[in-house]
Amino acid sequence: MTQTVGTTIGQAVFSYLLMAVIACICAVIIRLIVIVLARTQKRAPIVAPPLTVSAKTAADDPAAIAAVIAAAVHAALGGHRLVSFTEALPQPTWAHEIRSRHHTSHMPHR
Repeated sequence: MTQTVGTTIGQAVFSYLLMAVIACICAVIIRLIVIVLARTQKRAPIVAPPLTVSAKTAADDPAAIAAVIAAAVHAALGGHRLVSFTEALPQPTWAHEIRSRHHTSHMPHR
């Protein structure tokens, strides 16, 4: 019985080490594939669009603010469209009251 337990433990250790060696070899092969693919692909140069800076002082113009927001969204997300810029409508009183009740329900009672 002792010989069986010793043999089983020996096989388990050997299997663990064999799997570790195989994993390391696979990692090296994958790294080599990544390096080869990175060197063979041609990278397109990144060209920044020309920027124009105005010497005029900025005015609080809603159209200018909307243009800046649209440019920021385009820069962050790509080719998305902004549908409208409108002010938020006031919420119905029942929604406000329910929301305030919900938030106050989390406060400990004194």
